[in-house]
Amino acid sequence: MACSLTIVFAICKINLQYIQATHVRGDMTQRPKKNIPVGRGLMTSLLEGFMWLDRGLQQNLQAHGLPSVRRLESMVLVYVASGIQRPSDLARTLGVTRQSINSAVRELEEKGLIELTPDPADKRCKLIRFSREGRPVHIAAANIMSNLEAALVDRLGDQTINALLEGLTKEWGDVPNVATEIEDAAS
Repeated sequence: MACSLTIVFAICKINLQYIQATHVRGDMTQRPKKNIPVGRGLMTSLLEGFMWLDRGLQQNLQAHGLPSVRRLESMVLVYVASGIQRPSDLARTLGVTRQSINSAVRELEEKGLIELTPDPADKRCKLIRFSREGRPVHIAAANIMSNLEAALVDRLGDQTINALLEGLTKEWGDVPNVATEIEDAAS
């Protein structure tokens, strides 16, 4: 679960930064010189893929009588599973306010899925961990994600999924400043 959703979250964040940097004039019909269809670019496709995976996760959790979570809560759980446990680090990684993370964490605590524990490295901070009651949900979610990924391999083929993962897991580097290319294309 952590691998596929984490990759999609990271890519969506990178693409959001790209969109914000490249569409400074607010004119979404102006496209870079590359041949990317209007309205159906990489970011849209990645977001739709992420939402497909998240819907699959939520539907399957519900079908097994397990607690469902909001999308932000799902994202928090994915990153906690991947080792990011401080609320401030989660907020920075997800690009949301600490208040939003704190709200999601409170709801996840109320559902019994996580617990806050003192950070041994910094007593002022708390760490988010799966609770005893939350571990079976975490394991079930990981199995569901594994099965959803297997379904995608069946539908799209090994080669397509492997190429997708290879491209998404490579180091993309810093987001380039391409605003000048947009300005040149608009002239």
